[in-house]
Amino acid sequence: MLPKRILGAAAVALTASLALPALAQEPIKLPKLNIDVKQTTTSGVSSGAYMATQMHIAYSEVVAGAALVAGGPYGCADNIPGALPAQVALQRCMKTDAGAPDLGQLVQNVQYREKSKSIDSLDNLKTARVYLFNGAKDTVVTTPVVESADQLYKALKVPAENISFAKNSDAEHAFVTDNYGKACDFLGGDYLNNCQYDQAGALLKHLYPDVKTPNAAEAKAQPVKFSQKEFIGDQSRSGMLEYGYVYIPEACSNGQQCRLHIAFHGCQMSAEKIGDSFAVHAGYNRWADVNNIVVLYPQIKHSAKPTSNPNGCWDWFAYTGYDYNLKSGFQPTAIRKMMTALAK
Repeated sequence: MLPKRILGAAAVALTASLALPALAQEPIKLPKLNIDVKQTTTSGVSSGAYMATQMHIAYSEVVAGAALVAGGPYGCADNIPGALPAQVALQRCMKTDAGAPDLGQLVQNVQYREKSKSIDSLDNLKTARVYLFNGAKDTVVTTPVVESADQLYKALKVPAENISFAKNSDAEHAFVTDNYGKACDFLGGDYLNNCQYDQAGALLKHLYPDVKTPNAAEAKAQPVKFSQKEFIGDQSRSGMLEYGYVYIPEACSNGQQCRLHIAFHGCQMSAEKIGDSFAVHAGYNRWADVNNIVVLYPQIKHSAKPTSNPNGCWDWFAYTGYDYNLKSGFQPTAIRKMMTALAK
């Protein structure tokens, strides 16, 4: 059992989520919960997909799997030696005007980082689980880029049977749901599109094969704000917002053993732009209720300066520095600290 003070903190978070809408709450301090950190998984859409794979490969000792929705391979923006990552990101990692990502270069870069110990051992990936999603009508991140992520994971010895590559003939660039959002082929808004496909459920079922399907159409509660201030350092360097969101199922707040899933929003999707829409409507939380999964929704700050990040993207093109996708990077370090704060 957890100490009473820890249970109390978690209970306060849960009670707050039941009492008022998430955006009306003062940010809580992340409570210490009964979480096995080595069962952590990540997911994300667009720049969030890149962040999900960056956390997975940099911290594979504790991150067991990743789901990439409309995103490409780890280190894609570093794919042309000597070129600026931001330029490569535009020309090779979204559309492929300069050609698809070079698999050999991707593998070489990852192996170099392993040898320099700036990421965890690649041996950890031999048991990893990976979910990939590509929409055929995606005009932002094209199919060859997502296929490159599949190729890289296989080259890094993730078993083919552990990789699920879902495709949708109607989906634009968005995180898709089974009952919420704009039309499936719409581009914009809060980037949550109704494609009659439960993406959150599909990726969680793949990352955690033992999960149960919820009967409820909605989550029991709402996510609550948590303070990111103690984790992010100087916002002009990390580019992160003062607060994020967390969803804590009642069982987890009461001390039962739980797992942690980290869901990264995409560009133009942070709380500054769309409020709690991603944290509430993406579909993760009802699955979390019946499977004892805490869902963390970290947030980027659009207005943080001088990070040159007006679209509020996670850093996958080196705007926070050239170690952006390593264990030492500002954003990976901040997320790892959040994991430590939550887990036993």
